[in-house]
Amino acid sequence: MPIELAPDTRIGVSDHLQLEAGDGVATGKTLVVAPGTGGWTVTEDAGALALLAHLDANGPASLTDLYALGDPIARVTHDTVRELFDRGLLELDQRVRGTSATRPAPGLELISPKAAHNSYPVLGIFHVHNWCNLACTYCYTIEEGIPREQLSAEVMCKAVDELVEMPTRFTSFEFHGGEPTMAMPAIREVTAHAQQVYARAGKKVRFSIQTNAYNLSPQVCQFLADNDFSVRVSLDGTPGTHDEFRVDHAGKGSYRGVVRGIRRLQELGIAVHAVCVVHAGTADRIVEMYDSMAALDVASVRFLPVFTTGKAGLEQWLTGDRYLAAYLGVVRHVARLGRSGAPTVPLANLTAGELGSLRSFKREYMCMRNPCGAGVNMITVDTNGDLYPCEEMVGKPEFVIGNLRTETIRDVLDTSPVVRQLRERHVEEIDECAKCTWKQMCHGGCVHKSYTHFKRLDRESEHCSYYKGVYRELIWLDVKEPGSWEALSPSGARR
Repeated sequence: MPIELAPDTRIGVSDHLQLEAGDGVATGKTLVVAPGTGGWTVTEDAGALALLAHLDANGPASLTDLYALGDPIARVTHDTVRELFDRGLLELDQRVRGTSATRPAPGLELISPKAAHNSYPVLGIFHVHNWCNLACTYCYTIEEGIPREQLSAEVMCKAVDELVEMPTRFTSFEFHGGEPTMAMPAIREVTAHAQQVYARAGKKVRFSIQTNAYNLSPQVCQFLADNDFSVRVSLDGTPGTHDEFRVDHAGKGSYRGVVRGIRRLQELGIAVHAVCVVHAGTADRIVEMYDSMAALDVASVRFLPVFTTGKAGLEQWLTGDRYLAAYLGVVRHVARLGRSGAPTVPLANLTAGELGSLRSFKREYMCMRNPCGAGVNMITVDTNGDLYPCEEMVGKPEFVIGNLRTETIRDVLDTSPVVRQLRERHVEEIDECAKCTWKQMCHGGCVHKSYTHFKRLDRESEHCSYYKGVYRELIWLDVKEPGSWEALSPSGARR
């Protein structure tokens, strides 16, 4: 319903505003951001800018009093006022729009859209074993000299039985390793069991797998196709960039075997999603890596910066500034291709994460909201039955919240002090985040990566400078080169 404006409607800014003038083809335009709500706009409307500046400096006023100030404020239309409210820049009669993590000033009512945010997990991740047919040089899940251990089908089925009883409408089960396809008998058993119990409960169940796809057998590919698995494949760009780091146990590159597995999956109609790790050795080749993966007709590409855990060291880590420079290179490349009408493959984490945050107050991407999905939307079971709030936390004893062999998932989530700390973490209570223009966009980044880097939960992202730059750059990209966001989005990708 349209918002009714009356002469006595009280209008104020939602937060102290941050302004930035455009340059080049954007000269005359101004970016306005309300850090506390995540609201923003780019405008060249002199009346709107004057209105925002006056309210920011003087506090709330009635519509009558504002119009009495004369031009250019008097020329601001009701539609413009409504739009600035809808964008989270204005508060009207003590109502304000923002994200679910917005903390409005006392007396203000927060109008926040609903998001896919549950109190209990909709994603269960199984680390089915701790070995692999490859020996990637920066692996963060496999440690040398550790005895082999496999998560039994019995324990995984126990997780299925518990998650189906949660007050949620569906569950996704994801299989990780090591290389999970080396434990297919257990995966087959758990998949069949989940399909049965969810059908009886009248709930939906989905399956996914993170695999290196190295020489996948036709039988494995057929099983994944028959059970409608979503498949993500670890693929690091070109034959050269991939083979330098993703090697077998004899030190030989794995690219040809991985592509063989991808082709077998695609022949059965499976959309393969590529996951590509970027590090100091490959950051300057990211556009070439994207083009190589796109040429394989993958359904999406997800670039992830390496983080310092497992076998990876500081010599491979990318600073936020360096990762931003590299990533913006491929973002502009894909946008340029899309605007020209050329086929593109979407950048999955960009469209779900950064662009998703800019387009809506909803925070549906669980890794970029407050609180994040750890212990809220997801639960992970390690090979020995240990429970973790997040898949990336596996292997860190301080994040073990229980063990599925002796405890239930629901009891652990309801009582764990670790889960409580994760759910209570808030950007307004992190020093560097509280003063940041973009805090309602990234929400402090990945808590696990922050902890890995700083050894504390109440710290900003280790790639803070990336987030401080990427939202601004994305906004100005679409202003200066209209159609870029559409070209970057899955709906805008033409294949």
